[in-house]
Amino acid sequence: MNCHLLGRVGALLLWFFGFWSASCGGNSTPASAPVTDEAAAVIPTVQTPVPLPEIGGFDAEVQRELREGHNAIQVAIKAGNVTGEQYGRLGMQFAAYGLIDAAEAAYLNARRLEPELFRWGYYLGVLYDESSRPEEAIDMLESALALSPGYVAGIARLGDLLVDQDRATEARRRYADALALDQTCHPCLVGLGQIALQERDFVRAVDYLEQAVTLAPWANTTRYPLAMAYRGQGDEDAAQAQLQARTDGILNTGMGRQIDRPGVYDALLEELVAVSTTGNVALEARGVLAAREGRWADAIDDFNQLVAADPENAVSRNLLAMALLTTGDRDGAKLQYEAAVRVDPTHARANLQLGILLVEEGLETEATMRFRQAVKFDPGSNLAYLNLAGALLRSGEAAEAVGVYGELLQLDPSNAPARLGRAFALIRDGRHGEAKARLQEDMQARPNELAFPHTLVRLLATSPEAGVRDGRLALELVQQVSAELQNGEVAETTAMVMAELGAFDRAVRFQELAIDLAEQAGRSDLSAQLRGMLAFYRQGQPSRRPFRDNDPVFFPAPFRPPGVFDESVP
Repeated sequence: MNCHLLGRVGALLLWFFGFWSASCGGNSTPASAPVTDEAAAVIPTVQTPVPLPEIGGFDAEVQRELREGHNAIQVAIKAGNVTGEQYGRLGMQFAAYGLIDAAEAAYLNARRLEPELFRWGYYLGVLYDESSRPEEAIDMLESALALSPGYVAGIARLGDLLVDQDRATEARRRYADALALDQTCHPCLVGLGQIALQERDFVRAVDYLEQAVTLAPWANTTRYPLAMAYRGQGDEDAAQAQLQARTDGILNTGMGRQIDRPGVYDALLEELVAVSTTGNVALEARGVLAAREGRWADAIDDFNQLVAADPENAVSRNLLAMALLTTGDRDGAKLQYEAAVRVDPTHARANLQLGILLVEEGLETEATMRFRQAVKFDPGSNLAYLNLAGALLRSGEAAEAVGVYGELLQLDPSNAPARLGRAFALIRDGRHGEAKARLQEDMQARPNELAFPHTLVRLLATSPEAGVRDGRLALELVQQVSAELQNGEVAETTAMVMAELGAFDRAVRFQELAIDLAEQAGRSDLSAQLRGMLAFYRQGQPSRRPFRDNDPVFFPAPFRPPGVFDESVP
């Protein structure tokens, strides 16, 4: 969500990199307001017990702070003078360190004692949001905003929640209310643009999203929906420009979460983040910094502490998994990725990385399931599509692989691996005529990529479909390819062309060259297969198979995301 600045990653990154100032709005902490009937309806009337949660996994200083805060409440309760402020401050401490249940109980008591204060209901709404309780978050934020209807950060957050629950009409109203108060509300512009995009109102979508990009040109995540809106209008050049800008400028921490999503300046959340400077946020900041500086032992120690403090947090486990994988602890990383997707099945990066590890173990069925999840929960990820399509191709599901490559090309028409993979999948599926047409398009789109004419030559020379073959064109293209590239594969391809043209003596010579090169490379298995085709040429028979069934083109290696903490997403 665009405004989720409290979430462990969002809070850390926006605070750590100084992005609070780049967000919109000028919200000061809201003043007290009379309690409305709507707000009063959800205020508890009896005290909620607030036991001290398990805090043994925290630093000694954090444990001391939490115990002192909790003890102060117990003393005040016994004295009969406990206040809502005391409960609320204790709730902020618990929330800052990820102690969700204890924070909720404290906030509920704060609201009971100080029902006129906006902040306690707002903090509860944020807590519910960040702990994946959207319906409760929506109800609580609506109640809180009845006390402070002009708090732009809260309105924008509520709009995001409503969108996620497919309540677009309500979300549109909330975003519009926020924009009326603050025309620079970036998440409101993005939210309205995405709603318009879903409704295929491309003109309105472009209008809102262009405003968002103008407001925060460094926010590259906004460029993808804008590109789709341009494409909906038929402006492919503008769409490609936005996709290229997104690729060139995407900002990534290596954690699978992007930090280029401006939120709304939120005084209450700044106050909450300040509480946690010695807790989990500080641990996360230290770990990321250590990783970026190559101090992997320190990073792993910090991330282990994060996981111990909150074992149900998928982000912490993903951080630890990446650090372990980078340092060569593949088994440890796999355990953390498995735990991450168990805790949060929607975590796209963890699904993707786990899928790659499963491929390495030969577990293609399980890997394919993970790649499907990665595509589902990060539909803008090229890597997710490429890995899903590759897994399907390796498993013999060529027809479905064609479809997945096609979906990626709808999103990113310039993607060369997707274009080439689609061609191989079409060939594998026996759709040679379609493969020929696509490869001809690919050569136009990617004129400097030799893989496309090289693959097309094989189809033109060897397809069992007479209407696909064209020996003369194949000869012209293979001459162009061989002028730039000379290797065993090109020699084998040239032999195919010579055989199609009836020049079997020359086909034999090129095939023998391919065999010699395979043997020099220590590929006795490949040499044996090439000798089988050599016998056909010596008998005056052309090839009618562009690629062997076990050719590596039908078994693409996984596409790996970067493993360091400061590298861009491919």
